[in-house]
Amino acid sequence: MKAKIIKAKLLRFLGITKPIVLTKQEIEWIKLCKGHYRDKYKTNARNWVDTVKPMFNEIYGWDADEHRRDFLLCMFHKLLDIYLKIQYDQSGSNQHLKTIIGASFERTFTRDYELPIERCIAALCGEIQNNQVIENEVNRYYL
Repeated sequence: MKAKIIKAKLLRFLGITKPIVLTKQEIEWIKLCKGHYRDKYKTNARNWVDTVKPMFNEIYGWDADEHRRDFLLCMFHKLLDIYLKIQYDQSGSNQHLKTIIGASFERTFTRDYELPIERCIAALCGEIQNNQVIENEVNRYYL
C-alpha cells in the first residue's frame, strides 16, 4: 500500500499526473452536494431538488420556481457535466452511471420524485456527494 502512495506522490511531483481542473462554479456545486454550505443553504439529501434551488437562483439570477422545467434541465446538465468530469467508478462497467440513468425509470423509497429528471438530479447529487477527492494521499481535485 505504501508503494502505491509513494508512486502516486512521485508521479504528481514530476508533473506526470495532474489534478482535475474545476471552475469556481463546479467547486461550489460539489461543495453544496458534499454539505460544505449547511449554514448558508438548507441541505436535505431527501430532497436534492429543493437543496440546489437557492444556489441556482444566486448563480444564474433567475427564479427556479418560475421556470421549473428550464431549471431542472439546466441542473441536470450541469450536474452531469460535473459528475463526468470527476467520476471515479472503478467497477469497469460504469456502474455509477447506470445507477444515475436507472433512477429515472422508477420511483423508489429514497427517490420518490414525480419526474424522472428530478430522480436523476438526486442520483447525480448523491454520486457527487460520495465522490472520492483524495486517492493514495494525492488530491484528485481541490475544493
